[in-house]
Amino acid sequence: MILNKQKLVNVSLLAVILLSSHAFAADSNTKSAIGGGLGAAAGTAIGGIVGGSTGEVLGGAVGGGVGAGVTTKGKGQTGAIVGGAAGGAGGAYVGRQVTGSGTGAVVGAGLGGAGGSVLGKVIAEPRVSKDSNQQRYSDDNHKYYKHKHGHGYAYGHDKHDE
Repeated sequence: MILNKQKLVNVSLLAVILLSSHAFAADSNTKSAIGGGLGAAAGTAIGGIVGGSTGEVLGGAVGGGVGAGVTTKGKGQTGAIVGGAAGGAGGAYVGRQVTGSGTGAVVGAGLGGAGGSVLGKVIAEPRVSKDSNQQRYSDDNHKYYKHKHGHGYAYGHDKHDE
């Protein structure tokens, strides 16, 4: 299999950007978007070289999932991987269908991988209570919220548990 030098340079450039760009992003959602988007774009470019339009879709899925997984940490990582893979594959397919070119597939995969990884991360992360005056407690299989009391008499004690 003969690789085109121009495509090899483009793939190498995308890999360097993927590895270095997340250092500039401070927000974790931004890091997930960069990782998922660049991973999907690079995977689509490599997949297109190796396996044509089918390879673009598979490469977008693998690249989006791997890129999102590398740049996302914490409880939302699994969601980011699934979202990046789905977005990368879908974006590569839609980009190829709309433009009819490999460039459109790469751009579509990048956008789909970025959006999918952030969406998956946000969905997978645990929810935070909107009421800042409540604390969440759990005992074995029961989860419930207890109202925080003010700083009045007997500060530090929950006098009214019911």
